[in-house]
This record gives sequence, structure tokens and C-alpha cells, in this order.
Amino acid sequence: MQRSRGPQMAGRNVLDAQEAAGLLGAHVETLRRLARKGAVPAYKIGKDWRFNRQTLTRWLENQQGRHQAPLVLVVDDEPGIRTLLTAFMEQDGYRVAAAADGQQALAAAQRSLPDVVLLDLMLPDMHGVAVLKALRNLKADMPVIMVTGYPDSRLIAEALHYPPVTLLPKPVACDILLKTVRMVLEGSRRV
Repeated sequence: MQRSRGPQMAGRNVLDAQEAAGLLGAHVETLRRLARKGAVPAYKIGKDWRFNRQTLTRWLENQQGRHQAPLVLVVDDEPGIRTLLTAFMEQDGYRVAAAADGQQALAAAQRSLPDVVLLDLMLPDMHGVAVLKALRNLKADMPVIMVTGYPDSRLIAEALHYPPVTLLPKPVACDILLKTVRMVLEGSRRV
């Protein structure tokens, strides 16, 4: 007769292979194989593996985070452009956060650090360079693509003092935008 492990597992920090497999939703032999390879945090006692519940849970969260699509933060005060850019990024498989002004952009970036930012130069509450400076404080090498209708602005020259910055003039073709996003993401992974 097989005994139920659910209530026993609930308050315990050390799990056997069967309990850990249940927690992960994996087959027990697959979990043992991963433990033998050192691909999952485990230690051996006797003939079977043991797993620390908190360590295993953190490992799982880390694994899930690795397989998430890159997060693109779209910052533009024009709702139509925000909607269009969001739709194109999502269609290409990216996760998207959107902001209508600089304060919203910085709050969104603090909640979840984006992999790349599409930033309008002219925003209602602050200009894009001020947002760029603040983003550099969060992550110095965060890729930023400035999408602007003012490519000759003195603000562009100022923005170039805070690399990495890529400049695209409005209106921008969506295929060019997607290629640029892919390019800056690939470049940031190499660093």
C-alpha cells in the first residue's frame, strides 16, 4: 500500500526524491538523473537523493526566469505609438511593459529590470535624457534605443554621453525596429 506524502511534505524542509519530484511536477527518475549530473541542487544520503525545499524552490524560480522572453520597456507619450510598439514586440515573442512618461518608465524599470528600453526623447514630465540617466543608475549597461522625431536635437548629443544608446528616427519601420532590438540584445549578451 502506497502512503500519501502530501501532509508529511508540507512542514518539512528536507525532501526525498519522490517528494521533490512531486513539488517540481517531474518524474522521480528524471529528477534523480538531474541530481547525478549535478544539474539540480541535491545531496545523497544512503542510496537516494535529498533536496532542501527552499534551495530547490529558488533553483526552480531561477530556471523559469532563464527561459523567459526578454522584457522590452516601451516609453512613449503617444498612446497609438505605445500600442503599436507593444503589439509588434509581443508578436515577435518579447514580454512588454509600457509607460506614458518618465516617472512611469522609472517605476516600471524598478519593478522589473528590462532587457532593453525603447525610449521616446520628448516626454510630458521629463525629457528622455533624464530618464536615460536614471536608468543608468539601475543598470549601467542597459541597452536603450531612443526613438525620436527630433534626431537633430541637442538632447541627442547629450544622450550619447550615456552609452549604450542606439538612435532611430521616427517614423521607424517595424522591421527595422525589431532588427535593432535583436541586435542590441545580442550585443548585451556578449558583454
